[in-house]
Amino acid sequence: MANKLIAWIRIQELHKHLTTQLPFLLGTSIAWFVSGTINWSVLAISVIAVYFLTNACFISNEYFDYETDKLNLERIGGDEVGVTTTGGTRVLVEGLLPRRQALIASIIFFFAAIPLGLLLQFYFKTGVLTLPIGILAGLMGLFYTAPPIKASHRGLGEAFLCVDNAAIPVFMGYYLQQSYLQQDFSLWLPLIVALPWIIHAPAMKIIREFPDYEADLSTNRRNLVVIFGKEKMAPIYILLTICALILFIPVIFIVKGAVVLLLLLLLPAFFLLKSLIPAIKGEWKSKEGLETICKNGFIGMLFILVALIGIFILGGLFG
Repeated sequence: MANKLIAWIRIQELHKHLTTQLPFLLGTSIAWFVSGTINWSVLAISVIAVYFLTNACFISNEYFDYETDKLNLERIGGDEVGVTTTGGTRVLVEGLLPRRQALIASIIFFFAAIPLGLLLQFYFKTGVLTLPIGILAGLMGLFYTAPPIKASHRGLGEAFLCVDNAAIPVFMGYYLQQSYLQQDFSLWLPLIVALPWIIHAPAMKIIREFPDYEADLSTNRRNLVVIFGKEKMAPIYILLTICALILFIPVIFIVKGAVVLLLLLLLPAFFLLKSLIPAIKGEWKSKEGLETICKNGFIGMLFILVALIGIFILGGLFG
């Protein structure tokens, strides 16, 4: 029983929930910065809904990636499920949980989010886009690996991730709060602020596909790295990471005069540079170098969100 409980915890990859919860909280912090108020009930219900949808996506991906994960011997991170790990949790590959149970769990989590969406849209009046975009986010996460679309097998996985994991959570965190207040607001503001995150999220997806290349190739999972090869995609990772650093600039103009708060951006910049420099040097060609690039890139990516959340919460607090 204890082993099965641990397996259920592992397959959820709870540390990776930060990649959807933090962008959602970023959108909420921007709403706070603009309006000076937060509806805590809306926030609490939304956070639970995001958790359900994320779990549905992660577990279904484990189910549909079973064959690829089984063949993946080059993954980094070993059997420890951490920020560096690629190639899934291996819970299903190791037979710790039946595959059918995982599929059923993913379906349950998806449908569990729908009543929360209905509550938000029709009771809290959080706007007409609440339920449609929530369902879209869930379906994009599901069809990332599930047939008939199987986006990650057809060169569309990076684009799906850019929209579903990066842009939608930030937008919805902002939209739900501002729509609840029923006041005029800019739909573009959260997306402009989140550009460093939106650009670097698919960059991380690309570099984390490098250690999975042989397994993906053998199962005909045609992501961008398989289609174009590592030599061509390594410069893309470098370019996108540089763009993410440059795209901090719009934040400077939005948070006018808050120089002290903007110093928070040095934290993600530090880790992004620790990932960027070895990538430029070509250290991605070794497993150890690739692990360093992935680890620092992932931490830097999360710190983009942490820094921006801090800037907009403190900016709203101190005017």
